[in-house]
Amino acid sequence: MYDLILFDLDGTLLDSDQMIIETFKELYPLYRPGYFPSIDHILSFSGPQITETLKKEFPDGDQELILKEFKERSTKNYVKYSKLYPGVIEMLKELQLKRVPFAVVTNKHRYATDYTYKLFGVENLIPFSVCADEVKNLKPAGDGILQCMDHFGVKNPQKVIYIGDGQIDYLTAKNAGVKFGYVDWSPRSLLEGSKVDIHIKNYQQFLEEIL
Repeated sequence: MYDLILFDLDGTLLDSDQMIIETFKELYPLYRPGYFPSIDHILSFSGPQITETLKKEFPDGDQELILKEFKERSTKNYVKYSKLYPGVIEMLKELQLKRVPFAVVTNKHRYATDYTYKLFGVENLIPFSVCADEVKNLKPAGDGILQCMDHFGVKNPQKVIYIGDGQIDYLTAKNAGVKFGYVDWSPRSLLEGSKVDIHIKNYQQFLEEIL
């Protein structure tokens, strides 16, 4: 059905929402005492590049120091609070077995992406990834998707689908001219009028629909 299947990482393959919440719970008292936004606001941080989020949330702080603190605290909290969504391992293995080309396009940097893969044992299951420090323009620009298409030699964008969990992923797919699949478990809703090509309730259903 598709010549190439692309996935976002956080919120799509990896449930890292609680990690994000716990990490910012630790950062706000240090760099913005007396302030704590809603959980929904913190959950919106999954998607944009973290350096931009830190600038917005802590505009008066030393950005290098805050980024260092974020890396240290999020690394610790990854181990405690993050997990793959149900069926991810089985889905990746099935895609490999069926020789369906697939990859990940994420706004994570390479160091964080590789750390995540190793932590959850999927470094040998994901054949190709495009990370934040490997494109000129980050999501929602379509650069990462186009780079994947070039890597796999896929020419027709209508034979490509990008799976994601929020408006940034939706716009990324649209900007690249490819199909969009939305994971229904996401707490990040799409704007009214956003056109979804596939609603994904779970990855077993997704496999049955596309294979």
